[in-house]
Parts: sequence; C-alpha cells; structure tokens
Amino acid sequence: MRRMARHVLILGGGLAGMSCALACARAGLPVTVLEREEEVGGLARSFSQDGFTFDFGPHRLFSQQPELIQGLSDLLGGDLTSRDRRSRIFLKGKFFHYPLRVGNAIFSMPPLTTARILLDYGGAKAAGLVRRKTDRSFEDWVKARFGATLYRIFFQQYTEKAWGIPCHTISADWASQRISLLSLWDTFKKSVWRRGDQPRTYASSFHYPRTGGIGRIARVMAAEVERLGGRIRRSCPVEAIRVHDRRVTDVRAGGETFPADEVVSTLPITDFVRFLGPSAPEDARRAAAALTFRAIVFVYLFLDRPSLSDDHWIYLPENRFLSNRLSESRNFSEDNAPPGKTVVCAEITCAVGDALWRMSDADLSARVREDLLGLGFAAIRPEEILAVRTIRAPECYPIYDIGYRERVDAVLQHCNRISNLLPIGRSALFRYNNMDHSIDMGQRAARALLGQTRREDALSVASGAQYFG
Repeated sequence: MRRMARHVLILGGGLAGMSCALACARAGLPVTVLEREEEVGGLARSFSQDGFTFDFGPHRLFSQQPELIQGLSDLLGGDLTSRDRRSRIFLKGKFFHYPLRVGNAIFSMPPLTTARILLDYGGAKAAGLVRRKTDRSFEDWVKARFGATLYRIFFQQYTEKAWGIPCHTISADWASQRISLLSLWDTFKKSVWRRGDQPRTYASSFHYPRTGGIGRIARVMAAEVERLGGRIRRSCPVEAIRVHDRRVTDVRAGGETFPADEVVSTLPITDFVRFLGPSAPEDARRAAAALTFRAIVFVYLFLDRPSLSDDHWIYLPENRFLSNRLSESRNFSEDNAPPGKTVVCAEITCAVGDALWRMSDADLSARVREDLLGLGFAAIRPEEILAVRTIRAPECYPIYDIGYRERVDAVLQHCNRISNLLPIGRSALFRYNNMDHSIDMGQRAARALLGQTRREDALSVASGAQYFG
C-alpha cells in the first residue's frame, strides 16, 4: 500500500483524469488538472452549434459494474437514458446485422459464396483439431474461427481500411478484444437459439445523457471538482516533465511550472516519453518512438431534414466509400438536434499529415455526400445542408501492430521506476479500452493515492484478452 498522497497533479482531463480528480477531491485531496484543450473530456467531448449537440464520433456507455453506471446517473441527476443498440454493416449493396447473424451474413450471399464460406470454415476447424497453433495476428485469429472466405468478406476489408496496415501485421489482441463472436459456430448458436443472451458480452443496449451529449459526463465531473476546491487549468498543454531521483519534481505546462507530490498521467504514451526528454532511457525512447496512433477526421453534415436512418452505427468496409463509419447524433438523444433537423457524422481514419488528413473541408464534405448517396439514402439537396464542420483528432486509436505489447511494456517499466507517477487511460497505457474502463481506472487510481489499494489495481483494468464490448 502507498502512503496517502498530498497534492495530486493530473495530466489530461479526459474521463480517466476527471474521474480520478473527482474521487480525489471528494476524499479531500488537493488536486490540479492540466488540460491542453479549452474543454475537458478528451475524446469523450461534445460540441454545440446552432442548437445541435454532437460528439467526437459515436460513444456508447455500458459496464459490467452496475454501481459505476449508478454513480454516473447520480452525478447527472438521473439524466442518463438507456438505448437499444442498432449497428449494421453496409456491404455489396446490402445491410448486414452487427454482430453477424448466420442467416443474414451467410445465406443472403450468392449460393457459391455461401458454399465457400461453409467449406472454408469446416477446413479451418479440421486444421485446428489436427494441429493447434498460436494466433499471432488478426488474420490468424479470424481465419481459425471463421474461415478464409468470411474473413475476406467481413473482416479484412474494414480492418485494413480502418488501420491502414495489412491484417497479418495486426496483433491478435485486436481480434480477441473487439470481435464479439467466438467463431462461426458461436454465430450460428446465437442466431438460432436466442434466449436473451448476447454474443460473449456484447452490449445490446447502452447509456447516454439525455442532454448535453456524451461530453456532459466530463463537464459535470469538472464542475464538481471545482466546487470541492480542485483546480482545472484548461488550454494548458504540458511542455516538459522534470524527473529527479526517480520522482517527478515538477511539470511545465502553459508557460507555468507546477510542482508535484503525486502525478497521474493520461497523456499519450508517446508524448509522455517525449516530455521526459533525456531523463528517459534510450530503450524507452526507442520503444515509444515505434508506437503509433491512428488519427480520425470527423466530418459533420448538419441537415434540414428529420433523419437519415435509425442506426447508431453504420460500418462501411468497402474502399469505394471514403468514410469508415457513419452515425447520427439524434439517434443517441432526440435533444441533440432541433426538431425536424439532424446531424450526420462521418469518421475517416488516416495518419497525421497524409492526403486524407490534408484534404480540404470542401472536398471532405463532397465525398461524404457521395458516400451517403452510395448507401441508397435519398439524395441530399444542397439547400438541405445547413452547415458543415470538420474536426481532426490526431491520437485516437492505438495501433496494435505485432510487437506493440513489448514496446508498451518497455515504456511502462520505466514509468514504474518513477515512484510518484501513475499512468492511466487509453492513450497513456496504449490500450484501446472503453469509456467505463477509463472511469474505473481513474477511480482505482484515486484509491491507490489514498493508500486504500495498490497502483496495480488501476493498471489491471482492461489488460487481458477478454472481449471489451
């Protein structure tokens, strides 16, 4: 157990940082949050424009811990609604359910393709019985469980489009954490014998604030932290972190120096090592430099029409579409758009500085309109477009390429040697976890700082190969 902390300095005001700050403030610990943006929330922020509320892409909040959801509901004054989740894949001119259902995904294909899917699956199962081998890549994991044909049709296209690298170079961790079905046989069982259970721990519903978008959670946390005496410095980006005698002594941010007793970092792991400068050993700097994040360009079309669909997520695997995924804000809450109007968000994954990242807003808007037409939606007339907004986010998804885990471990081993440092959250741990995981990490980190538990309890959240939902 660690001694009870004195002043706590939290780097980053996303959900992990804000939940830690709130738990610390409620326990009476002096706390300061340094946030580079004008508003807290990180990738779980929301924006407002002309009566619309929209998020950094679609967010779903669910958890296996009822007490966590109840705590958030209490924090929002009971203003947390429940939504039945609706996700579909648009492929070859048809919509398919997500997660996959056998009748929809297989038997709606041409007969020859259906036969090929079943034969490939049988061959993969037989090969697995003869010789069990370790799944090294995403490609290995999926082919062993679904066969080569289904892999090519439903899994390979979208994954390579989203991540920008071949599936055989992506770690199998991505599949085990993000594919809700264990195998084609699991798909069949869940499709035929549906008794209320869902594929693995697939969340058929989720929670969402009635007003204010998903970003309302972090904003209310921030307001409560400040009410309790904590400080939140917005527009205050970290510039340097000074370490002496295996302790963080102070942090330079926004042109000021902030002394530190205990430091909780939610900064991207790559940035954190860079801010350490030469105090970080060469192996940690080399490992961090080899880790990369996938960026996203979000394109929002504000439309003078009631809606386009009732989906929360529409996945677009084919390269003929620029967008990876579409979502409609009012489907998460009717209060997110004025009556008779809607806003559609298109997510386009890319790398910072590449052609997609540099594409003009006008060209992005035109391409997204083409994507919507390609789905068969009614044509959007120019006069129906009230406004267009584009937001670029540089560090969204940690890329799980093969070997990433060893590089992350090399950096975290160095972090563990800094006695008053605790890294938490998606970007700091290079872990593509969910919203509830980040909140849980923050709360556990606060308990560790209070001397109630070990720091390893915070680091263990979402650390396995289990399905994340």
